[in-house]
Amino acid sequence: MEKKIKDAIEKIVHLAYDYRKRGNISSLNLLKESGYLEFPDQIGEEEIAAILKLYPNLINEWLLWSENKRSTPTWFFTKDNDDGWYFVGHSPESKEFEEINTKDEFKACTAFIKREVERLRKFV
Repeated sequence: MEKKIKDAIEKIVHLAYDYRKRGNISSLNLLKESGYLEFPDQIGEEEIAAILKLYPNLINEWLLWSENKRSTPTWFFTKDNDDGWYFVGHSPESKEFEEINTKDEFKACTAFIKREVERLRKFV
C-alpha cells in the first residue's frame, strides 16, 4: 500500500479521536487534513479494517462520535452491551441503505467509518 494512502487511512481511523481531543477543529477540516479526499476510491473497508485493527481502542471513539451526532439524515453506529452485537444503520431508515448487524466490532466500525467519511465528503 502506498505510504500516502496508508497515512490517509491512519488519519481517517483517528478522526473521531482527533475531533474530540483537538476540540477546535471541524470534522470537515479533519477530513481535508487526512488526505482521504485524494484517494476515496482507493480506500475501502478492507484497507480501513487493516489499520483499525492496530488501534482497537478507537472503536469506542467511533461509538462516542455516533452517539453525539444530532443531525439527520446520517449514519449511526451502536453496540448492544447486553449481547455484544454492533449495529450500523441510517436515520431515517430506508431500504436504500444497507444495515449491518454483527458481533464483529471491526467489521461494524469499519463500515461506519467508510460511510461517515463519504457522508462528510459531500460537504467539502
